[in-house]
Amino acid sequence: MVELNSDKSLSCKLCSDETTKNLCIANCIGCKDLFCFDHLLQHRKQLSNDIHQLIQRHNDINEKSFPQLTVSQHVEYIDKWENETIELIQTHTKYVKEKIQTIFHTYKTELKKFHTMLGAELDNKQNTSTCIEQNLTDLSQQIEQLDKEIHRMNNVIQQMTNNELNQIVKSINLSANTIGKTIQWNYSHEIKLDSTYGYMAANHRQIFLGWKNRIVIYNINGTKHDETRLQSTETYGELCDLIWSSTMQRFFILCQKSLFVHYPSSSQVEILSNISLINQDNEYISITTNENNLFILNKKSLEIWKLNNKLFQLDNTILITFIIKNPYDENICSIRANEQNLAVLIQNNKTHTWRLDLFNFYPFHRTHMGTSFDHYNQENLGSITAFTNSTYLFMNWETKLMRMIDQNNLNEIIDYNAYNACLLDTQRMLVVNYMTYLKVYSF
Repeated sequence: MVELNSDKSLSCKLCSDETTKNLCIANCIGCKDLFCFDHLLQHRKQLSNDIHQLIQRHNDINEKSFPQLTVSQHVEYIDKWENETIELIQTHTKYVKEKIQTIFHTYKTELKKFHTMLGAELDNKQNTSTCIEQNLTDLSQQIEQLDKEIHRMNNVIQQMTNNELNQIVKSINLSANTIGKTIQWNYSHEIKLDSTYGYMAANHRQIFLGWKNRIVIYNINGTKHDETRLQSTETYGELCDLIWSSTMQRFFILCQKSLFVHYPSSSQVEILSNISLINQDNEYISITTNENNLFILNKKSLEIWKLNNKLFQLDNTILITFIIKNPYDENICSIRANEQNLAVLIQNNKTHTWRLDLFNFYPFHRTHMGTSFDHYNQENLGSITAFTNSTYLFMNWETKLMRMIDQNNLNEIIDYNAYNACLLDTQRMLVVNYMTYLKVYSF
């Protein structure tokens, strides 16, 4: 037994300093602390409660955690991947068949045409008896060349087919990493197109599509609303961008040499004659809007036009050299604006990579210089769409990969067969262009 002592080292740990310390009768072999009889019982009770809680946690694992450990979620993931892969293969093989058949028939028609012309020339030489030795040599070489081209045709078509089918393998490898994408899109419906279109824009009711000098308008429900052809491409240039302005309530149709506007209320297409290129060797590249401001990019500069009393007035001109680091190595492919920034898609012709830079509107200055991503072979085959105030959709027209990117190094593939995309005005809906059809998603 421990005798009464004024030494605090022999005092009960739980007795307060204001009261006389109880006589310590025992110490805990676990924590090594000294306790009086009452507090020893309390200490043991606490330990008992602690072990009870551990037993309860153990039981909870069996009742709550183990039921969540199922193989079904992984099987569902595999099934989803399987379905998406099958859809990808079916879509791509259909595209490959159509492409190969078109090339085959074109190639065969040319060979048949050459065969017919050669036959007519042979008959003419025979009937007119005007054939000489040099004619025989030339005709012999042409016949031999025709025979080689015919035999080579199958090899060329087979090589093209293999190259196209190999793209499916690449897409399948990519698709396994895109099922769990950050943004979950809910499929709404599909819209079949009468042809292929590269450029697109949309409001809450209609989808604008265009290529070269042709413009078509589809209603959101999938019915074709209207079609028009712009004036002479020699005078106004080919179509190079489309954009919808919710503030100004109109579509802007940018061609290489001119700018048109379409008013949905009147279904009219008009040229904006007061906006034009001073140097006819120059060309427009891309267009976007922010509130009542119109941003028009050409090869030399970025022009900012402000809508004032129903007329556009030039507000500012920014040289390309202020936007890109080296105009000899870089060029701009696309511009898009959201509420906060002007996004500029830049391609580097030395590294064959893309970069997305962000600029403040007023005063105009760079707020973010992006890092390089993706690769390309041909120039000017890419575009961007402002998805939110911080994220953008990038479309590589060569590989048909759609990426979601931002200034915090987000670079996520979210579709592997998309050519272009745009938002349905301010609604949380997205239209994705798969060349021969559109898919509408909500998110």
